[in-house]
Amino acid sequence: MNTVNKLMFLWEPDAQRARDCTVTPTTSYGLLSQLIREWHSTLPISPPGMRVGFLICSPNQVPIGAAMWGRPVARLEDQGATLELTRLAHSLAAPYNLGSWALARMRKWIRENMPEIRRVISYQNADVHDGTIYKADNWEQVYEVWDSKSTWTNREGRVGTEVRHRIKWERIP
Repeated sequence: MNTVNKLMFLWEPDAQRARDCTVTPTTSYGLLSQLIREWHSTLPISPPGMRVGFLICSPNQVPIGAAMWGRPVARLEDQGATLELTRLAHSLAAPYNLGSWALARMRKWIRENMPEIRRVISYQNADVHDGTIYKADNWEQVYEVWDSKSTWTNREGRVGTEVRHRIKWERIP
């Protein structure tokens, strides 16, 4: 049994409202990777190159969410001033609106602790998600592509997403 399952077995989260939870920065790539593997809906593999991660916990300190931010994957993005939300996942026990609430707290931390970051971006798999968390946190949709033929499966050892409808979001921290 992995660590996440042990945690969930020993304690049940007591989160009723998002505002009762905590969002804490962490450098524990291993813990965040494990949580994302358990909870992410489409991409359970954590990307390398995390610059900052966040652990989202219920009031009784049981993890209910995890997020990773890193340098932009697209090489033409401003690598120094832009931070990309590469993964955000939460447990089924997460309260309503946790995603947008946590995004706002993470952006506040980034704004206060990483002054060089002037822009945050994220990509949505629109085949599966509606983009509600970005809309609720006032992100701007800047790009949309349908029927993309690109995939990460073109290289041996890579796992592809086969996403056909992608949306790019951005915002100032």
